[in-house]
Amino acid sequence: MEKLLSAESLCKTYILKGSSNNVLRGVDLEIGEGEFVCVMGPSGSGKSTLLYTISGMDAMTSGKVLFGDRDIAKLGKKELAKLRLNEMGFIFQQMYMLKKLCVLDNILMPGFQAGGDRAKVRERAEQLMRRLGIIECAEREITEISGGQLQRACLCRALINEPKIIFADEPTGALNSRAAEEVMRELTAANRTGTAVMMITHSVRVAAQSDRVLYLLDGDIRGELKLGKLENENELTKRERELNTWLMDRGW
Repeated sequence: MEKLLSAESLCKTYILKGSSNNVLRGVDLEIGEGEFVCVMGPSGSGKSTLLYTISGMDAMTSGKVLFGDRDIAKLGKKELAKLRLNEMGFIFQQMYMLKKLCVLDNILMPGFQAGGDRAKVRERAEQLMRRLGIIECAEREITEISGGQLQRACLCRALINEPKIIFADEPTGALNSRAAEEVMRELTAANRTGTAVMMITHSVRVAAQSDRVLYLLDGDIRGELKLGKLENENELTKRERELNTWLMDRGW
């Protein structure tokens, strides 16, 4: 498996009222092309900070992050924005959508910004919306749809440019079980076609569908569980039990 993304001695420190808070403490990790990695750990362990820092959304304090052979700390603002637009997709806990645009236009926007053929971008957006069961929401305003529909729209937007990797911060946390399954089905389908996924989650069932789980505690990776690709849905319950036992051993 070719390496897609790596972090070396990654640190992130926040200074607040003269005191420092070391949120990430020398994290080392690699994500391969087409790999599905979940990061778990208690609240406050630095999971979201890790995701934002390794994706270039937030600046690191020290260390190195390589996307392919590109050192993201050495990229200018325009280069970094272009990298995120064309090769990364994002699903945040806070579902940032422009309220002045309808659902479809929010999904189309990154495709148009990347310079894609407008007809093909629209066709892909509508295909994604149909697969996720929200095509009827296309012309509605953001305030007129449910939280589950909004999260699925965010997933469509993240996939519109066929990114090399999707960064997802608790994408199923606020969804009911059915909506969560739909989002995971689409994420795993994208992963099977070669899109890597790095996901923050508290759900054992969600994490059990990944290839590998990292346990983050106090800004440091304290363990790794390799599960491999989920080839058969019948294996999921067994993987959940294995993961739950592994997490309990780490004080989960």
